[in-house]
Amino acid sequence: MKKTIKELTIHFWASIIVLAVLFLLAIFNPGGSIAATLPIGIATEMYVIGITLLAIPIPLKLFANKIKKIPVGTDKERVIKLYKRAFFLRLYIVNVVALANILLYALSRNTNFMWLTVVLFVVFAFCRPSLGEIENIIKEESK
Repeated sequence: MKKTIKELTIHFWASIIVLAVLFLLAIFNPGGSIAATLPIGIATEMYVIGITLLAIPIPLKLFANKIKKIPVGTDKERVIKLYKRAFFLRLYIVNVVALANILLYALSRNTNFMWLTVVLFVVFAFCRPSLGEIENIIKEESK
């Protein structure tokens, strides 16, 4: 179990670091090549904001539901496999939405996308893998 958590933690931090580097590149724009910003329509902006706001609670709730649906009596390896699938689904949904907001900010320089990206970085605090969480699932399954 500790090996699995270590692997998930490495994956978690690697994705945050990659997104943070891309975000910093978008903010500071070292190449200066994005002098002419791409106009983003109001409707597109509203849809992206709506999708981002939905992408915050949905993966968190989806993860919780997938963990709750693990059948009682499931062996340890199967629990770990199901936990990893739920973890990656949650992480990738947040990653994709954060990346989309970073790209839209880099292209349009619209600060709404920048602030949505900052909010998504806060959401990562709720996506960290936990050894205690897996141990609790296995203890519940062994009862």
